[in-house]
Amino acid sequence: MLIADMIHSCSNVHVAKAAVSCIGGGFADRVALAADRKGMEVGGFVAAAVRDFARRADGETLRALDREIAGADQPLLQALAHLLEPTLGGEKRTLPDGGAFLPPMGARHDRRYCGSVAYAH
Repeated sequence: MLIADMIHSCSNVHVAKAAVSCIGGGFADRVALAADRKGMEVGGFVAAAVRDFARRADGETLRALDREIAGADQPLLQALAHLLEPTLGGEKRTLPDGGAFLPPMGARHDRRYCGSVAYAH
């Protein structure tokens, strides 16, 4: 259900841009760089990646993503960050124990603005 909410919300270019801004930090910089390489705005780049993921993801992929975000403070933003990693033109970052790197929420995190991706609708 959370993955479906993220896909629905972040397929909108304005929501997608706001979500990346909420994640912030180096991750947002990497997304902006990847978007620029494709000659796109951040929101359009992210929304296109989300729509592509939705078209290609099978049941197992969705279940795996759901497991990745289980227990996250901001599961919708974590799901978005996780599915964008392959589009960012670099190696997927991992933790020393081999686990997936899910970027922390950025310093600009503001619950009124970033508490829910769906809130930005």
